[in-house]
Amino acid sequence: MQSSFGNIYLDYTQEELDQAYDQSVWAPDMLKTLNYYAEVSEEVRKIGYPSALSYADDTMGGIDVFQSAARGPLVYFVHGGAWKSGDRSMYSFLARNFAGIDSPLAIPDFPKIQTVGLPEMVERVAQGLRAVLAAFPDYARRGVIIAGHSSGAHLAACLAVGQGGRDIPALMTGCLLISGIYDMEPVLMSSRRHYVTLDEVEAKRLSPLYFAEQLAGARLSIFYGSAESPEFIRQAQVFAQAASNFCPEIQVQSLNGYDHFSILLETLQSDSRILEAIATMVTQSASSSTGHAGDHSQIIRETL
Repeated sequence: MQSSFGNIYLDYTQEELDQAYDQSVWAPDMLKTLNYYAEVSEEVRKIGYPSALSYADDTMGGIDVFQSAARGPLVYFVHGGAWKSGDRSMYSFLARNFAGIDSPLAIPDFPKIQTVGLPEMVERVAQGLRAVLAAFPDYARRGVIIAGHSSGAHLAACLAVGQGGRDIPALMTGCLLISGIYDMEPVLMSSRRHYVTLDEVEAKRLSPLYFAEQLAGARLSIFYGSAESPEFIRQAQVFAQAASNFCPEIQVQSLNGYDHFSILLETLQSDSRILEAIATMVTQSASSSTGHAGDHSQIIRETL
């Protein structure tokens, strides 16, 4: 999307676009926040160690399932890390306040972009979900809430629109996306092009924005922080608008004062709006049949 006056995408110069996809520019306490992820996660794992599954014969083929005996729909959370870092143990802190939600929480590991491409990464995340459903057959009957943060929200959205197989959206009762990427075009024009490699066909296929119709009937919640990069805010808003043509209800929330990384720490608050959104999806799922349930009357709720 080349334009005049040195702009290469929308109103961005190359330097500005590079900065818009560099989280360290917008989250000066990034490392401190990530260390806190790990600290709280270690505490959580000492209190209630999760059930562990193996779905592939490599170091990134494991899954943690918290509250495996809970009765609600499975919440399948895909962690972020710019597609190149992070592991499931670092995100165990998400389970700390999950006791108030009567649903199992599964957090998978998956290979990173240093060893596989994005298409295979999507397939591995889908493989992990199928492994959880195979290990706990009753979960499929209850439905699945697909969730993710940052690059994990991108992978989760890819599953939600069927890029990991049409069987997954058929089981999905809700989708919750936090600070995600839904259009790969500007990503591949930014500095991330140095490690994210996709051809034109793959880039479009892995851009959930272009497949929003596959969300027809799904319950969708989209969160982002007010201190996010402007590109991540724009991506959330554009994807929400595209999905509004097909989803019966969309919840779009900007969480004031949170940046790209601290936004997940909002789940540690007693009045967490992210956990409230999950709890609402769980309740709605319990009162409807498995799959994209509910009528198709359009309700868009935005909290800024």
